[in-house]
Amino acid sequence: MRKSLLLLPALVSLLAFDTALAQGTRQQRAACERDSHRLCANAEPDAIAVEKCLRAHKASLSKACQQQFGGRR
Repeated sequence: MRKSLLLLPALVSLLAFDTALAQGTRQQRAACERDSHRLCANAEPDAIAVEKCLRAHKASLSKACQQQFGGRR
């Protein structure tokens, strides 16, 4: 029981870190915000779902947003 209590803060920290990564950098959000609203409004505010949606619509993204996903491929 005591060991579980010691692991709980580490688990909470890990989950918070993962959520922060999913939300992207300020630059990524700025580049893709309009595309997100235009193409993926139904996925908002779930950052992971928005990213999946943007990847699925990669050909329709603005040039700036495409560059955030590694350019056109």
